[in-house]
Amino acid sequence: MENFVRNSKQNIEKEIERIERQPIAPLDKIKQIIDVIQMFLILLKSAVAEYQFPNPKEEILFFKTWKPQISGLLMFYVRLYQIEKKRIGESPSSQCKYLKSELENLKKYFLNNSFYDYYRTGRTELDEQYFVRRNYDILADTRFGLLDRDSSFTTLHDSSVAEIIANNRLAEYLSAQIEILSEELHLKFTSMVENRLLQWTDSKVALVEFIYALYAGKCFNNGNTSLKDIAFCCETLFNIEIGDFYRIFLEIRNRKKSRTQFLDKLKDKIIKMMDELDK
Repeated sequence: MENFVRNSKQNIEKEIERIERQPIAPLDKIKQIIDVIQMFLILLKSAVAEYQFPNPKEEILFFKTWKPQISGLLMFYVRLYQIEKKRIGESPSSQCKYLKSELENLKKYFLNNSFYDYYRTGRTELDEQYFVRRNYDILADTRFGLLDRDSSFTTLHDSSVAEIIANNRLAEYLSAQIEILSEELHLKFTSMVENRLLQWTDSKVALVEFIYALYAGKCFNNGNTSLKDIAFCCETLFNIEIGDFYRIFLEIRNRKKSRTQFLDKLKDKIIKMMDELDK
């Protein structure tokens, strides 16, 4: 049985390499890979149906190590398909935010999973209960909702091991993609600054009014951002040196008429634009 599983894994890897070389869309590649893994799992299930494990030790080895290597790969690609599908058409910043959220969910999975501690630390005292089919207990199954599970090809925790394998691989993938996107965003921001793509062309007084409005509105980090940091970011992004923005704000406060001239102008402009779009 070990040789059968090893050969299956090697054939799956060859098929994945072949599919990855094809000039087709990434999602189509993933779907083809999923089909290949499913086919090999069906073959593995048939082989197990005709095979008699000589002792509990080999059965435990199969359901704790061998089968999860393939079923975990299937879980990984199914989840990868779902993630990649949601990234289509989204901006790099939106993708990065989404992937970070998915990575945080994975971290919570590992923190709140008692079986993960058992598996990670290499414990074996419950292996016969967890990975021998005749000891399967539906009342102890955290996945009891899957009532159609085939008892001839499943144990209490072989799918849990597969999920751990899939999530470990997924965490590595997400981390790598986040790093790529972060670098891309950093380079884009650097390029915008260096090439002066966003040049502030209104007055410095208007910008200071805008900065203080952002600060007063607690628009960044739920208000846990300093005025200096907001000003610095605006100066960097908009290629402008404000100078003493405290003094400028004092002048704004001492205005005789409207103290929010710039914001009032922006409000009038956007209302006018929306009115024109409504026509």
